[in-house]
Amino acid sequence: MKIISVDLHGMTKDEARNKLTLTIRNAPKGSVELRVTHGCNNGNVLQQMVRKEFRSPRIDYIQPVLSNDGQTLVFLK
Repeated sequence: MKIISVDLHGMTKDEARNKLTLTIRNAPKGSVELRVTHGCNNGNVLQQMVRKEFRSPRIDYIQPVLSNDGQTLVFLK
C-alpha cells in the first residue's frame, strides 16, 4: 500500500477541499493510504469537512486517527 500525506493547516474550507480533490486526483491508482493533517486546536471545520462532507468516487473509507484528533486517514481505491 502506498502512503501519501497532505497538510491542510491554515486553509479555508474551500481551499482545503480543492487541495484534497487535487491530491486524490493525482494519487497513484490502486490501494493508497492518504494521511490528511487538518488540525483541531483552532476549531474543527476542516476535520468535519474531511470526515463527514468530502466525497470522491475514489474513497474506499475514512478513518479518524485515534491517537491524533488532528489527522484522518482516507483509504483510496
